[in-house]
Amino acid sequence: MRAPAAWKTEEVKLLGKMINDAEITAIVGVHGIRNKQLQNIRRNIRNSATIRVVRRKLLFKALDAIEQPELHKLKDISLGQVALMTAKMSPNEIYEVVKATEQDSAARGGEIAPEDIVIEAMGTQFPPGPMISEFQKVGLQTAIEKGKIAIKKETVFVKQGEVIPKDKAKILEKLEIHPLRVGLDLLGAYSDGIFYPKDVISETLSDISRKFARAFGQAKSVALDAGFIIPEIVPDLLVKARLGAEHLALETGFVDESSIQLFILKAIKDAAALNASIGGEEVEETKGAEETKKEPKEEEGSSDDDVSAGLGALFG
Repeated sequence: MRAPAAWKTEEVKLLGKMINDAEITAIVGVHGIRNKQLQNIRRNIRNSATIRVVRRKLLFKALDAIEQPELHKLKDISLGQVALMTAKMSPNEIYEVVKATEQDSAARGGEIAPEDIVIEAMGTQFPPGPMISEFQKVGLQTAIEKGKIAIKKETVFVKQGEVIPKDKAKILEKLEIHPLRVGLDLLGAYSDGIFYPKDVISETLSDISRKFARAFGQAKSVALDAGFIIPEIVPDLLVKARLGAEHLALETGFVDESSIQLFILKAIKDAAALNASIGGEEVEETKGAEETKKEPKEEEGSSDDDVSAGLGALFG
């Protein structure tokens, strides 16, 4: 059997040492990250973590050499282009480090637009020439302004979910429009005998706090409805009991020192309602009286007419 190449053996040993010396071992996706961007990421995180792009077979050999069943789960998530990341920190902290590696990136063509890519009306630094036809080929309306090419109309260049064509990617790069966000993708991690899948390790402290608060509120509600007495709901039970006692006192007319204020408030409310009702009736009565006062005037006028008609008959 042919012996493995020396560099492969050394690589497996190096990966094994990285894993053994680390408090946390993570697998991160590096698909779409250019070499220059990866070097920048390495430089930015060198004080907190180490990252090494690996061949899967060599990584698997290094993992198999360590007798930790949970650690071997890292093999299941090592899909596509991946790197080994090790650090001395908590799982939550390594997620924050990985998240901070995201940066704007130019498209090369073939990527999926994460959202609508819009090119606004703007001036450019390109002089009239071949660039005019390049802009027009991709559907941009242009004109010449102050000796430079200008884009005259805002255009939805690539719709969300569509593949970015290479010719359009070229124009975006010339216009210094970087529509993509690239960075390390934390696929999972292992620490202190526990494997953390992506959906778990991405939970932030604020997310966990909100979930605990919501669960606590729901548990209190269940305990209150069930009458299950625990220290946490005693204040709520006392308030509920007081409100129930006050309602019962009002319904039965039971007056004592604790409920007299409620009866006073109730009396004031009833008096206000009664006053409003009586006031409405007075308005109707006043209106009727005014109409009654007007009627005699009409009768007097009618009587005068009758007298005049009678005299006319006598002397007519």
